[in-house]
Formats: sequence, C-alpha cells, structure tokens
Amino acid sequence: MRASYQVLVIPFRRTLSELKFAVLRRTGECMWQFVSGGGEDAESPVEAAQREMREETGLDVEGRLVALDAMATIPKNVFEDASCWGDDI
Repeated sequence: MRASYQVLVIPFRRTLSELKFAVLRRTGECMWQFVSGGGEDAESPVEAAQREMREETGLDVEGRLVALDAMATIPKNVFEDASCWGDDI
C-alpha cells in the first residue's frame, strides 16, 4: 500500500565557503537521489523526515531540520499504477 504522503530530505553541510549536499546512490541501481520516503501511521511530515534520515543515513537530525517555504502536490491520476494505491491516497 502506498503511503498517503511522501517526504524529501536534502542533507547538507555548510562550510565557511560553500554548501555541500549529500546525494545517495540507490542500492543495485544506477540512480542517485536525496533521502525520501512515505509517512507511516499517524506520524507528522517532520517525524517522517527524521525517521527516513535515520533509516537511510544513520544520522539523527532531530531539531536540525530546515523547512522549505514551498510544498508541491501531484494528483494521483497522473500515475499509471495509481488505481492500486487505495482511496485514501
């Protein structure tokens, strides 16, 4: 079952002269991406972002997330396999 929402975490580190971003390579694939995943149960998007970051990198970022000023949604009817996701998505 597909999660009702997805989170995207863009890990970065600021040095004196630049920002450095972490992009992760997916296991077994030639694809790179930021940390991402679906919300579980009754957790908030912030809790989901913290959990995904821990699961995918081993880093605890509690209290260190910076929220973006923008959010985007994509209607499920644009996805070919959306009919199997359930009505709550």
